[in-house]
Amino acid sequence: MPHTIITVHLPTHRRAALKIENDSAEATIAYDGQIQAYIAFLREEAEKIGMRVEADERDWGPIFSIAETDHASKKAAHDWLNTQPDFWNWIPSA
Repeated sequence: MPHTIITVHLPTHRRAALKIENDSAEATIAYDGQIQAYIAFLREEAEKIGMRVEADERDWGPIFSIAETDHASKKAAHDWLNTQPDFWNWIPSA
């Protein structure tokens, strides 16, 4: 059975995350320094439930996309994402 694949589109994710922090220089440094660790965190958590998280440089509308063949699995992936901390709530304290 193929894994559900959640792909985080990094350019869009970056813009959205930095906008929350008013595009501050400090936020930019924090984001750029920690995004790979955040993606690794999501990957580890997703693997525990049989999903896969990937990241790409595709610069288009959504922050993420979900590849799955049935609606229930796609909804489960979306629901799972909603239970994960966003970048700013996850980021390790300095």
